[in-house]
Amino acid sequence: MALSADDAARLASLKAAYDKLIAGGQVQRVRNASGREVEYGRGDVEALKREIDQLEGLAASTSGARRGALRFQVR
Repeated sequence: MALSADDAARLASLKAAYDKLIAGGQVQRVRNASGREVEYGRGDVEALKREIDQLEGLAASTSGARRGALRFQVR
């Protein structure tokens, strides 16, 4: 299972905000699907990166990751 459409759109917005910040942008606003707006400034680059990492982690954990190999014993 992949990210929901809302989470995928939010992840894209967060990545765009991160790119602007590290390229020298001063302030970036991101609005999520529920209407909550978050403003990131130079001091919040790490918070922005944590949000991105959290969503990417969620995407990785729900993308059919395997828990381990199956083992069979033939008798």
